[in-house]
Amino acid sequence: MPITTDMLKYISIVVLILTLMCCAGMSVEPKSAAVGTGAIWSPDPKIIDKMREECWNVNPFLLIPQKAAQCCIDIMKGVGAPPEAVAFSSAMLKNRTDTFCYMSSFRKISIVDMANIVCPFKDDSTSDMVLLNGQPAIVWINDLNNLNKIDLFSEPEYGKMLRRHNEALLWPFTSGLTGVKKLPGGGERYMFNFRLLNGCEGCPLSGTMTVAYDFSADGHFMGVTLIELVTAE
Repeated sequence: MPITTDMLKYISIVVLILTLMCCAGMSVEPKSAAVGTGAIWSPDPKIIDKMREECWNVNPFLLIPQKAAQCCIDIMKGVGAPPEAVAFSSAMLKNRTDTFCYMSSFRKISIVDMANIVCPFKDDSTSDMVLLNGQPAIVWINDLNNLNKIDLFSEPEYGKMLRRHNEALLWPFTSGLTGVKKLPGGGERYMFNFRLLNGCEGCPLSGTMTVAYDFSADGHFMGVTLIELVTAE
């Protein structure tokens, strides 16, 4: 029997239905579970000493930071740290491969959440902050990859600051969250304060600046924005 145009249309519809049914049955990779208070860890100082001795106290020429950090995570497991805490430290290591960090506190906010982290073997600071449960899952507040996108030299106030403090430089360690503001379209703005110092960590204060970390309504990180720059008297 010859195949008619109507038969071809029927066959096409059947194939389309079968394809849709097949796709509906396919597994979809689930979204990562949200991080919460279960990831908090409060280790005994002796555990940190054990990590330092077994993982970091090696010849500097032989030290591989990622390997040393993984050694710390293995010790976490061995001493019975909560699985959520181990998973969080592992995620932090994948996000930033040069050191070991763990969560010391957690704050539920809104579209994204915030955590304080401790990085006991990090040279420049032992405490940091991250925004969690958005896209990407971890956004470091003190990350120079974000902060350096702010062009201070285009700001008239920075010129004024340099006339008073000729070595004024951003010191990339926030003093904390100062506010959360709704954005058009349902997103949110998370604002943090930073210090500018006159040349070094122990040098006089040159000024302060407020930086916004913006997220869309569905939690996607949209970048940073300079909100305010103030010169110290």
